[in-house]
Amino acid sequence: MTRTTVVFSCAHTSPEVSNERFDWLGSFLYDLKPDMVVDLGDGADMKSLNTYDERYPKEIVSQNYERDINCYNDAQERVRRKFRQNKKKRPYWVGFEGNHENRIKKAIAHNPRIEGERYGVSFSHLQTDLWFDEYHEYYNSAPAIADYDGVSYAHYFGSGNYGTAISGLHHAYSLLQQRNHSSTCGHSHKRSIYFKDSAHPVPIVGLVAGCFKGAEESWAGQANNDWWKGLVIKRELANGFYEPEFVSMKQLEKAYR
Repeated sequence: MTRTTVVFSCAHTSPEVSNERFDWLGSFLYDLKPDMVVDLGDGADMKSLNTYDERYPKEIVSQNYERDINCYNDAQERVRRKFRQNKKKRPYWVGFEGNHENRIKKAIAHNPRIEGERYGVSFSHLQTDLWFDEYHEYYNSAPAIADYDGVSYAHYFGSGNYGTAISGLHHAYSLLQQRNHSSTCGHSHKRSIYFKDSAHPVPIVGLVAGCFKGAEESWAGQANNDWWKGLVIKRELANGFYEPEFVSMKQLEKAYR
């Protein structure tokens, strides 16, 4: 029996950017009724915990931890709202901790005095137990890897002993060369796909799922042009193989705004 799964990554919610795109996504999922939704992480940008910006005081004036958390939880509520309002069963929801959510843990490790569920900083503020049926936090200081329907998912896959992310011009091809197994990740904000139809006993697919960002980033310069915004539908999914369909942010906006 085949299944339908929707995958997206790197939404980078930020108080400075509207969460309207999550209304579109929620309506899209409600209409499609997939079996599973996979959020590959970096849903919360957490600019308030970005140590890079400490060197640029102008950048941190508007940053606020509470606003970052509220923005993330608002996005998660929006994308599930239509299911709740209409009392319909939502898809099985799987989430992954990305390196941006991991900023919370790094901040606490650097300064344990700031930790606190009520008045401090805490990973629990993301409410992952509420939003997800399964949520995979970092494991051994790296993104977790989890398998569903014969596909391995992770925010990113490590390239070797140093744990840096597999990347490059042919990212999806590199995933298959490194792992010899259908694998899907996010992280780079780019999209890439590669099929190995000759694999035995079933074909395998490498997929890099782009991003779900709501705006360009001033710090990224020309790299913004390389980023693809949208989601991927995996149709006829079974034993690690599927037929992909790319749905761009522009398509979602046109259909649901």
